[in-house]
Amino acid sequence: MSAAGGTGGPGPAGPGPVVLGIDTAAPVIGAALWLRDRPGPAWQLRAVRGADVALLPAVQRLLGELERVGLALDRVAVTVGPGAFTGLRVGVATALGLALSRGLPVAPVDALLARACRVPPDPADPGPILALLDARKGRVYAAAFAPTDDLPAALGPAVDLPLDAVLPAPPFLATGEGACGFADRIVAAGGRVHPQADASAAPAVARLGARLPALDAGAVALRYLRDADAVPPTDLGHRVGS
Repeated sequence: MSAAGGTGGPGPAGPGPVVLGIDTAAPVIGAALWLRDRPGPAWQLRAVRGADVALLPAVQRLLGELERVGLALDRVAVTVGPGAFTGLRVGVATALGLALSRGLPVAPVDALLARACRVPPDPADPGPILALLDARKGRVYAAAFAPTDDLPAALGPAVDLPLDAVLPAPPFLATGEGACGFADRIVAAGGRVHPQADASAAPAVARLGARLPALDAGAVALRYLRDADAVPPTDLGHRVGS
C-alpha cells in the first residue's frame, strides 16, 4: 500500500474524527485515512478502466489498518464532482455502500477544492491556484482559489470551459490532473504546474471530510457541470409493450 499523501500508521487518540477519503474524479483514483488530527495511510492507482475492481480491496485494506490498532471509522468523505462520470459514480457508490452498512455519515467534497488543498500556501508565490480536471472535448473543469492559511478561498464558481477561457493573469499555479495535460500551454501563459499535480487528492478529501458538514448517505448527490453524453431513450415504454 502506498503512503502517498500520508505518513505512518494510526497513532494515539486525538481530537477530531477518523475519516476515510475516497477520490475517483480522475484517472488517478485513491483512498486515504485522516486520523483525528493527522494524515494516515493512503493508496492511489492510475486506473483508466476497472476503478471499481481496484478501489474496494484498497478500502478494505485501509479499514483493516484501523481495526489492527483498535480505531473505528467515524465518517466517510468522497468527491462528488466535477469529474469523470463513470469514475465519480464508482467512488460515490463505494462511499455510500460503506456508510450505509456501518451507519456512518458522508461528507461530500468538491473535487477541485480537494486538489487546491494539496497546494500549501507560499508567501513568495501569492498568485491564485487554478485547479483543473480534463473534461475532454478540448475543455477543462476548472476553479480558481486564493491561497490562505486555512482552506483555499474560491474566487468564483467551477466551470466547464476551454482552457484559454479559465487561465488567470500570471503568476498562478495550476494543479490537478488536467494541469498535466495542458502543461505547455499553462507555462506559455505565465503559470506554473505543481510538481505533483496528478497525485491522488484522496488525502486532502479525508482531511476535508473531518471539517466539512457530513450528511446522511441518502442525501448525498453527484454534482456534474456537464450533462452525460449518453441520452436515455424516450420510448422505453413503447419498446417494452411491443
